[in-house]
Amino acid sequence: MTRTDVRPEREGRHDPALYTAGMTAAAPVPLLVNRRSRRGEALGHEAAHALLHAGVTARLTFTDDPGSAERALREAVLAGAPRVVVGGGDGSLSLAAHALAGSGVTLGVLPLGTGNTFARSVGVPLDLPGACRVIAEGHVRRVDVGRLNGRAFLNSAALGTSAEIARTLTPELKRRLGLLAWPWVGLKVLLRHRALQVTVTHGGGQLTVRTHQVLVANGRYVAGPLRAAPDASITDGLLDVLILGDARVPSFLRAATGWAAGRRSVRLSAPELRVHAGGSRVWVSVDGDVSSVRDLRLTLERAALNVNVPAGYVPETV
Repeated sequence: MTRTDVRPEREGRHDPALYTAGMTAAAPVPLLVNRRSRRGEALGHEAAHALLHAGVTARLTFTDDPGSAERALREAVLAGAPRVVVGGGDGSLSLAAHALAGSGVTLGVLPLGTGNTFARSVGVPLDLPGACRVIAEGHVRRVDVGRLNGRAFLNSAALGTSAEIARTLTPELKRRLGLLAWPWVGLKVLLRHRALQVTVTHGGGQLTVRTHQVLVANGRYVAGPLRAAPDASITDGLLDVLILGDARVPSFLRAATGWAAGRRSVRLSAPELRVHAGGSRVWVSVDGDVSSVRDLRLTLERAALNVNVPAGYVPETV
């Protein structure tokens, strides 16, 4: 493929832009970029050019809200696209998983968010040229998809302080501070946070605790570079439940610090479980998207999503 013409053919501000290097036998790959992700607006066209440089002709569409993104993804599936490339943060990729799981369509990952947690779990480089090379090489691995009350997630569902932090963070703060936005807001949240009473029901029994933080992890990473556990994997068919400390703030801080340093904090692992938060509605963060719920039913779809991964990718070692 020659690369002499890298100018997009435009049909309007919100219409797709076709990045092509001339005649090609392959249909253009749909490239959906979340304009509201941390770097989406700035890097959308750069991402299309980087894909072109790697040998992939892409049709770029910016999405501005979850509804338009989901429609574009489902249209791609109905049109028979063999793969779709999504540029954005973990929320965008979680939405893509909801639309693509079980379809056989391969997801190409362009990490344009703040933490880029899923990209880390599947070994995708965090720089655009590296991520585009992975997509162009075409290696595919099937990974697990979690479901919380039917809604797909790739990384984790969280109750407690992290959900309150995610609810408090603004797009502007994340753009300005990146990963540092979390500890900046976290200290303020922790000073006012009340411990939750949580009952976790799973195949092996029931566990009731009072704590400031519960994480249910699907992937190897749950928040940027923070691992769920040293042996966690997005292909093991299990959800890992982490409970960080008890109702005392010092206990939470010790547990959170130890976990961040690599100490194992998983209390149980299961393919399906329920979480009951004392009968009241609580905030839950699902791959960064926050909502209010009373009861959580978490399930796992084993090997449900095809993803482009680097050659030689091994989930347990990334």
